[in-house]
Amino acid sequence: MGMLRPSKELVTKAKQGKYAVGAFNAVNMESAQAVFDAGERERAPFIIQITQTTINYTEPDELFAMLRALSERATVPHAIHLDHGRSFAIVMRFLRLGMTSVMIDGSLGEDGKTPRTYDDNAAITRKVVEAAHAIGVTVEGEIGWLGQVEDAKGEEILTKPDEAARFVKDTGVDMLAVAIGTKHGLFKGTPKIYADRVAEIAAVTNLPLVMHGGTGVPDDAVRKAVANGISKINIDTQIRVAFYDSVIESIHEIEKEFAEIDKKGEVRKFDIRGILKPAREAMREAVANRIRVFGSSGKA
Repeated sequence: MGMLRPSKELVTKAKQGKYAVGAFNAVNMESAQAVFDAGERERAPFIIQITQTTINYTEPDELFAMLRALSERATVPHAIHLDHGRSFAIVMRFLRLGMTSVMIDGSLGEDGKTPRTYDDNAAITRKVVEAAHAIGVTVEGEIGWLGQVEDAKGEEILTKPDEAARFVKDTGVDMLAVAIGTKHGLFKGTPKIYADRVAEIAAVTNLPLVMHGGTGVPDDAVRKAVANGISKINIDTQIRVAFYDSVIESIHEIEKEFAEIDKKGEVRKFDIRGILKPAREAMREAVANRIRVFGSSGKA
């Protein structure tokens, strides 16, 4: 198994040490390499994630095989995690690959849009817990709905402490994703993070809590949330932005080079590594930056 660990081990240590483990999404070789390299350089435990939407891009077993190859060379503790599995069948499909951690997002239906009732959420989450725990795999559940409060129905979308405590008891999850004012993607303006709500939920659940939608949250708000009980923070969009910015810059430089080559009547040369290598470095720095803010540098 090497340094590959169940997420529960990583986030439990983070909870005790008052830092957060970064959970970073990977979609291809370069993004996966960036996450592993950042973790190694920062000597930080980390979680690398695949979402179920990977199925629409490539076969999950192909991506997972690459992650395992990187994992075998890693020298810091890490987990391989399914992010936002939305059905029992999907979670089982990824479990068979050898994930050490899975998330069943029972807060929404399989379309990722329609809210599930509490009872439906608890039922599917409990079913996943029973299957995953039988083979020693960590399970993350979710209660509440992600979104900026001003975009939705006010504070009603936030996770309620009493409901979170009930959910933990009813399902047996190992860590809990909570709605505290964040959302996936980029924010409109500066988000308001309800750190006090984090502390209230932490007090009644005694579990490592998870912040989804970590991109764009101000560093001081991140640190306060971590101090109040957040032990895992998901980052995806920040990695994508770093990739886009780097690729755009590289293409602009290549276009200038091509213009000069054309003037000289020479033959153009095409090497996609000239675009992907700096993009990988930009993604690595984006990951390393979050690791430092989360306080997990040097915790491996």
